[in-house]
Amino acid sequence: MKFVWGSGLVAACAVLFAGVAFAGDDCNTDYNGDGTTDAADVAMLQGALGTASGDDGFVAQADHDGDGFITVSDYGILLGCN
Repeated sequence: MKFVWGSGLVAACAVLFAGVAFAGDDCNTDYNGDGTTDAADVAMLQGALGTASGDDGFVAQADHDGDGFITVSDYGILLGCN
């Protein structure tokens, strides 16, 4: 149930921020390296949700809290940084 709730939260936040380019990238949240943190980076984090270090699809840069897992906590950090 935790994963479903987290996915719903992330999906709701993504709708709010879809197509918006955030000002700056103070927390290194430009996962695709295009110079801007935007909806594409949000989608990358969403795709990596629930993965752990060593899993296919794990985005190490998106593991902001350094716990080895991509979780809603990392998503919250992404939003708080931008």
